[in-house]
Amino acid sequence: MLEAYAVVIGGGAAGSVAAYKLAKQGKHVILMEKGLSFRSSNFSRLSGFMGCETKFQREKGITIASKLNLYNYLTSWAKDQINPKLIRNLLEHNSEAADTLAEMGFTFSAYADWVGSDNREKYLDNMMWSPLHLINEYGSDRADILEDALKKVGVELLFGCEAKELMMENGCVTGVKAITKKGEPVNVKTSAVFIATGGFGNNKKMIQEQFPGAPLGNLGSKNNTGDGVKIAVDIGGILSPRMGMTCNEVCGASLKHREYLFDAEYRMDNDNLGFAVYGGMAVDSNGERFFNEELMATAPIATGSYPALSVGNMYVIMDGDYYDGCCDGGIYKYLNEPDWDFGSHMFVPVLDRAKAQFGQAEKEGWGFKADTLAEIADHFGLTNLQASVARYNDICKKGADRDFGKSAMFLTEIRQGSGYYAFEYSGSYWCTIGGVKSDADLHILNRNNEIIPGAFVGGNEMGSAFGSTYYDIAGTCAGLSISSGIIGANAIVSYLG
Repeated sequence: MLEAYAVVIGGGAAGSVAAYKLAKQGKHVILMEKGLSFRSSNFSRLSGFMGCETKFQREKGITIASKLNLYNYLTSWAKDQINPKLIRNLLEHNSEAADTLAEMGFTFSAYADWVGSDNREKYLDNMMWSPLHLINEYGSDRADILEDALKKVGVELLFGCEAKELMMENGCVTGVKAITKKGEPVNVKTSAVFIATGGFGNNKKMIQEQFPGAPLGNLGSKNNTGDGVKIAVDIGGILSPRMGMTCNEVCGASLKHREYLFDAEYRMDNDNLGFAVYGGMAVDSNGERFFNEELMATAPIATGSYPALSVGNMYVIMDGDYYDGCCDGGIYKYLNEPDWDFGSHMFVPVLDRAKAQFGQAEKEGWGFKADTLAEIADHFGLTNLQASVARYNDICKKGADRDFGKSAMFLTEIRQGSGYYAFEYSGSYWCTIGGVKSDADLHILNRNNEIIPGAFVGGNEMGSAFGSTYYDIAGTCAGLSISSGIIGANAIVSYLG
């Protein structure tokens, strides 16, 4: 049997920071990562993290992202669904967490640096973007930095090792039982465990229980199967009544295509998936508009994709000129470069592969082209499509969406003469948020609201830090997660001495 001062389960943002901080204090830490490297974690691919009052922000002159401002913003957004004391504690330790990542070897950029803008009001003095620390290193480079940094401070890394349960004695944690990819048992004697396994995005049963009635595709790590949630519940932990997800910001999804939608370079593997997030006309299975599609173009993670979850599949309708414009010059140019943040610097500015890949979408059944709207309606069973398009065109001509309030910059008529395209999209998500209930120091709580000695939780599984919808500040999940690593490490030292 192995032995450690503490065991960290999960090598994402939260787990890595916790393990690093503990090892820096001379503690023997074992980090169990289910994947074969840090490359398997969502942390290797996310854009960056939310920060407040960090050294980087001071250097950039960013003052709006203060602890108090973020506290007020987050708690207001969550509408009292979260533990405000925990949120305050996470923000209090965020600057140290950012410094820890910098010490590991990561470098950061501001959102304004990325988009090449000097517009302070829009990017540096904006609560959505000013907290964001873009991590310059990406993918395998990011994973290598993590591994090197943790090894240098003495963290014992167990890759391909899946924690299965905690050993308990007299209600206290005494160890961890795990298993390797080869099926070999790994038991570790320890009195403290920090659980941060990344949520339950690839646990189909849990997804259907929490978000029933909607087809959903997981775009995040395949290793996020709810292990931490199960481990916590098995020792008497309780779950938050609110679960959420970070809906996808890059493109739409279709389960008729495949669940995982990206190629080796993390570009969507069929460009026709992109039309879901361009703010064009979208309808439900009856062929009727059901929300403000602009939200899919401006805030897909926080608000845009949630209405789509309530209707199942959604269908984006366009004429041939719109389609050609997006394929040849890009949606931002086609819309005459409106005041649309993401449109000016989107991940795939021009869908230049879409035409060549359309045959695949058509063959798989989620893409269709026709000469008339009647054919489109008949193909997908969109009974009221023609009437809906007529009403939408009238709205576009008047420049005011009296039904759902979409901005004029996204109102483009669907005209005759160039044919019609339609795409069927299902919901998708990057990760789940919420899970295990804890106190402000991340002790896992039981049904009597009592701490379970030696059991701590962080990252996506922090059920007390997330409401049912994702925050609309870029990088919030990662920002709270790295902060949880600092709090978890501190709480373990306080508990064990």
